[in-house]
Amino acid sequence: MASVIILLAILCVCFPKDGIQFFGRRLFFPSLEEVFAKDKSMSVSEKMAMLEQSLKIQQTQDSISSAKDKAFQDTVRFYKNFFATHPAKFYLPNNDVTFFNSVFLAMDKCKNDSTIVHILHYGDSQIEEDRITGYLRQKLQEQFGGLGAGLLPLVQPISSAAVGQTATENIERFIIAGMHKNGAGHNRYGALGQIVQVTGGGTVSFSARNYSRTFENTKRWTAVRLFAGRNSGRFQVTLSTKNYSSSKTIDNQSNTPQMLMFQLNDSVKNSTFSFSGNAELTAVSLDGDYGVNVDNIPIRGSSGTFFTQIDSTSMAFVINHLNVKMIMLEFGGNMMPVINERNLHEYMQVLEKQIVYFQKLQPAAKIMLIGPADMSKTVQGKLQTYPILPSVVDSMRDVAVKNGAAFWNMYAVMGGENSMLAWVKERPALAAPDYIHFTPKGADKIAELLYFSLNNYYNYYKILENHKK
Repeated sequence: MASVIILLAILCVCFPKDGIQFFGRRLFFPSLEEVFAKDKSMSVSEKMAMLEQSLKIQQTQDSISSAKDKAFQDTVRFYKNFFATHPAKFYLPNNDVTFFNSVFLAMDKCKNDSTIVHILHYGDSQIEEDRITGYLRQKLQEQFGGLGAGLLPLVQPISSAAVGQTATENIERFIIAGMHKNGAGHNRYGALGQIVQVTGGGTVSFSARNYSRTFENTKRWTAVRLFAGRNSGRFQVTLSTKNYSSSKTIDNQSNTPQMLMFQLNDSVKNSTFSFSGNAELTAVSLDGDYGVNVDNIPIRGSSGTFFTQIDSTSMAFVINHLNVKMIMLEFGGNMMPVINERNLHEYMQVLEKQIVYFQKLQPAAKIMLIGPADMSKTVQGKLQTYPILPSVVDSMRDVAVKNGAAFWNMYAVMGGENSMLAWVKERPALAAPDYIHFTPKGADKIAELLYFSLNNYYNYYKILENHKK
């Protein structure tokens, strides 16, 4: 059965709808959607395996560097068909498949230039506990280098599978949006949409998790960056690890953002900050010496409409100092219970403003909007997809592409209408019995497909670059 599925995936994805010539005859192959529709008995795992194989089929081609003209043309045809028809493709402005090339170029140069590229991954509770982000981070760090979990708040409202944190009581957290909203009385929230106020002093400690779900490269770091906002007079910071201790001081009162950089002697799994004085702190970043980091930024209960409320100076300061090349916005699910055809347009207008906000702050960064997963509700006594959800997904795609951003259709990748029911029933389960959230296994599967899709655009970029040479 497995071999048949893989063969079907290859045939469905690699060949166009008008067929191919084969010994004087034209052969036709069904689309993936047609295959799925014809075999209702296929499990979610089998369908996902089929999608995954169709994403990775380029690995059977001749090597990129040695491909002859015929092999090169066949390879290009595979990618162009993927970009045009595959459910895991990205919808791109003007269908420009080179959209991500500036990101790929920066990641390729990380090792030689000793630079770090950050990708901000904002989302709702679907990405809590480093879900989806963690897998994507690990794969990119394996590919381009990199260590650490990247950006973290000084106080973590939701426990993470990546890094554990503790803070003393005189460090108070404020967050701009979501279920844990606690306003600071100003808008200097920085890139995480949250801030802590240190009063008099205190400590914050970070320690790598060692769960089965903790990705390996996340467990250690060699560089620590602390982002500070306003301070009222002398503020001292000491960072301590097992074999390292260093102190830095902001001598005078300041209203402008600052970054304090600590370069460690070796990779570590634990770090502790000790503070003396009063200051606002917006974020910590745990990184390696070079490579890629994907920052997990969940805002439980949010629909992604709060960014324009954040002071652009505090946001831009972090984005610029972390060399952010891509910003992923994964929202929409929290709107399902309240959105309807009357207010759908209003939500799209607000999302459009968020995209424009980031584009103005960092024109060089690519923006990616990720639509919601399938979600189920009871309609006339039967669980089914929220009736409005397909319209929300289509509208998000349109607003992203119209405003120069990419869109990834997670709903379609899952299987579309009522796919959540199958994901919950799968054993082991890929989604929770609330018919909304992924299980860790399901989150990894979605992240895997997202990574393989992005990597197809990267491989196409490399194929063309090498062919030019």
